[in-house]
Amino acid sequence: MYRWFQSPNVITLRRISNIAKFRVKSVKEHPNPVEGNIKGSIPPWISGRLLRVGPGIFEFGDTKYNHWFDGQSLLHSFTINNGKVQYRSRYLRSESFKKNTAANRIVVTEFGTLSYPDPCKTLFQRIMATFQILSPNNESTDNCNVNLYPIGEDIVVATENNFIHRIDPGTLDTMERINLSKYIAVHGATAHPHHDPDGTVYNLGTSFQGRPQTCVMKLPTNGEGNCQDLDRGKVICSIPGKRGIYPSYHHSFGMSENYVIITEQPVYVNIPVFIGSSMFGKGGGKMELIMTDKDEKVYFRVVKKISGEELAIQYVADCFFTFHHINTFEDNGNIIVDLCCTTDDSFYNSIFLEDSSITYILNENNSVRRYVLPLNTTTKPPGENLVTLSYSNATAVLQADGCVKCTHEVLSPIAFEFPRINYSVCNGKQYQFVYGVAGLELDKLLKLDIRNKTVKQWMEKGCFPSEPVFVTHPSPNSEDDGVILSAVIHSDSEQNPYLLILDSKTMNEIGRAEFEEVKFHKDVHGMFHNC
Repeated sequence: MYRWFQSPNVITLRRISNIAKFRVKSVKEHPNPVEGNIKGSIPPWISGRLLRVGPGIFEFGDTKYNHWFDGQSLLHSFTINNGKVQYRSRYLRSESFKKNTAANRIVVTEFGTLSYPDPCKTLFQRIMATFQILSPNNESTDNCNVNLYPIGEDIVVATENNFIHRIDPGTLDTMERINLSKYIAVHGATAHPHHDPDGTVYNLGTSFQGRPQTCVMKLPTNGEGNCQDLDRGKVICSIPGKRGIYPSYHHSFGMSENYVIITEQPVYVNIPVFIGSSMFGKGGGKMELIMTDKDEKVYFRVVKKISGEELAIQYVADCFFTFHHINTFEDNGNIIVDLCCTTDDSFYNSIFLEDSSITYILNENNSVRRYVLPLNTTTKPPGENLVTLSYSNATAVLQADGCVKCTHEVLSPIAFEFPRINYSVCNGKQYQFVYGVAGLELDKLLKLDIRNKTVKQWMEKGCFPSEPVFVTHPSPNSEDDGVILSAVIHSDSEQNPYLLILDSKTMNEIGRAEFEEVKFHKDVHGMFHNC
């Protein structure tokens, strides 16, 4: 049975016993650098910038956003050099930000908040404007508040539609708005692309031309190039979804050395509902596109990176939901897919804003999972486990209908989210360590040793760390030789926020940089940029 998600002023959110709330507030930007007060020490070999982004403004005039994802994009950076740290922040000068600021109210529809329709437009004009959103030249929100990533030598900030913005990583100035649809035949793309060692960018996009399709995009940069080379990008594979006009929602995907893995979960985008709400100005925003079906299966769609050919094998698993893939690699004729998962579809509702608070749900329904996809299904007869890896108890069984039923292995004794690895060394390869944010209140940083299934944690009472970003030592002696960087905010607004530096081997604190003159926002994702 499908489940629909709407804003909290339409339905009452389902409550569960173990929930935690975090209050979000709009914060001011600090475009001029602010010097941090160092406690402990900052390793002298760290030289670069931690760049992060997330929602920073939650109201314009008397209008307020319904969902955490809707807040206007605020970039912030921590420049580390010679044992010192400087902080600055800057609102992305998107067209959405400019229009909302000029009108002093919300005039651009976001993920969970629908703007009011223009009363000067006729119904016909609203219909035409709605269908324009589904065209390559659409003018939907360009509020890119989810992630940052490199394209060649450029740094861009992204959300999950067709717009990205090129920024200056030093000043955080907005340099250029880019409509990906003008270069590649997609209407949206994830904010979690993957990069090959040569700099080639892969991503998933969605096309609504005809039957909705999931597209694998490729942008070759050869380690050089920049956003000016986007016309070299192309779609290497287009895959119709299994649910007709309801394409699956993808926040991230997996990529190994030779394959792209599309986890087609039973979370769907409802185009008819969006068209209706856009035309008549009713509903909660783009969040009302989302529906789930817990009775459906998950399909792993496997695409060859070189040819763009989808494998004929159908890999299926019992229902789960995921935002973040951890890593994907190949071993002995198998593709290993690691993800952060949940069996509870209420996580889409969990970060609606109620009384300016977001509700975290990280409980017994969450787990860190490994699935193994055998590339050869003829090694054993139907009904027998095709997985022969000594280090995994995941199973894959060929069924009578020709599908391969995959059953997961639980990797971690503690569930976590916002996973990060030593990406430059381990992405698409066998690896041992992953870092994340754990705890009911997402108030712990965690390191998981996948091989030994052991964890190490950092926690400080009343503190809420951001996604951990791994920075490798310039001369590493192991996969986990480096530091973890995390922007930490405090539940007590009188306490100073700080940049935390942990030894990534031990998860012990090396040092921190506290800032007296600024307030951090609750950000989402980011990256480390070498200066």
